[in-house]
Amino acid sequence: RNVEGKIKPKRQGRFDNITHMIDEAKLLEKSGNLDEAVGLYNEVLLILPDSVKVYEAIADIYSVQGDIESEKDILIKAIANCSKTDDFKKRLNSLNG
Repeated sequence: RNVEGKIKPKRQGRFDNITHMIDEAKLLEKSGNLDEAVGLYNEVLLILPDSVKVYEAIADIYSVQGDIESEKDILIKAIANCSKTDDFKKRLNSLNG
């Protein structure tokens, strides 16, 4: 409550918006709007460029679409930007044969 006794509005932190964006992308993905989901996930990466879960989600979508080149590209970006890269490296190696 503020000085006047009124309830203060809840402040939205930057992570609240990111969480909302990720949730929205998941809904788009479940409803089959894969390109829109990738677009939203990419917006999240502009804010959180080291998000392992977002890179995984995008790579999974490309895998489902059979777009191996895009999947490789996003895995390379993930390896460059994330601290935990072992799974990305293994996945990229398996795609490269």
